[in-house]
Amino acid sequence: MTQERYPGEQHGLGLFLEELQPVVARELGQDSLLYHAIRRALATGRLAHLRHARGVFNSLARDLRQTLQSGIVATPEPAPKRERLLDTYGRREPQPFVAIDCEIGRDASPEPQIGLRHELLDDVALRVLVRPGSLPSGVAGRLREIADLIDQDRRLLSARYWRAARMRVVTGDGCENAESG
Repeated sequence: MTQERYPGEQHGLGLFLEELQPVVARELGQDSLLYHAIRRALATGRLAHLRHARGVFNSLARDLRQTLQSGIVATPEPAPKRERLLDTYGRREPQPFVAIDCEIGRDASPEPQIGLRHELLDDVALRVLVRPGSLPSGVAGRLREIADLIDQDRRLLSARYWRAARMRVVTGDGCENAESG
């Protein structure tokens, strides 16, 4: 059968095998039959090869399958030591950033919090930080909303705008909450 049994079968199998491949290499080695089946399936992308690799995976003993599956969902990389991060950050100079903080989901505030913050980050023009495990459609939707917000009020990225907002806060002239958006 060369047709998909359900919509997205080929894509889903491909994604599953991509995530499984490094776990199989680490746990079973690159000489294992499963590793070779996955490598061939990903190289060709053919549905028959993808199904074959899944079949080899499914034929493994249950405890081995569970070990491999847990390797997919487990944290891929341990968090660095706090002292190492603090040492790295301690060598950086504070940089001004327009920070846009927002929640995702049903309980999320509809308006993101926007403000100028100084952070000990690399001086890059754009950095997006998303908590792992966030729903991709929710993240993409919020990013579109933020892009629309910036497009509607381009002053949000202007250094002059934030200097003026700080002056209004210091002198008490105008909005007291100008710095937080």
